[in-house]
Amino acid sequence: MDEKAKYELRKFIDELSKYKGRHTELVSVYVPAGYDLNKIISHLQQEQSTAMNIKSAATRKNVIAALERMIQHLKVIGRTPPNGLAVFSGNVAEKEGEQDIKVWSIEPPEPLKIRIYRCDKRFILEPLEDMLEVKETY
Repeated sequence: MDEKAKYELRKFIDELSKYKGRHTELVSVYVPAGYDLNKIISHLQQEQSTAMNIKSAATRKNVIAALERMIQHLKVIGRTPPNGLAVFSGNVAEKEGEQDIKVWSIEPPEPLKIRIYRCDKRFILEPLEDMLEVKETY
């Protein structure tokens, strides 16, 4: 990985790490290289219907909206990039009760080997952070 790619990835990680959800309403999805994006979209649509069971009305609304924005974003992308895809979505509004759903995606500089879907208070960034570690020492 060259220095420019490393810098871009570090900047991306730093931006996402500053966001914190009030509940488990930030969605992280990792799509491995070569995986069918339509299967991911179908899985997210199933998760959307499962999210209807969330007790907290605000959390339910935010998770469903985040999943919907992510599904629309993935439909625009169309197919999995050569190195896979990391997609993040959630309500990043400063004040509780407001809604500011944003979506980010990045094709990692190295091929992704794992598939993750997770809703949490923070975005799951460890797989991307692992790519920044020095792998070879002379």
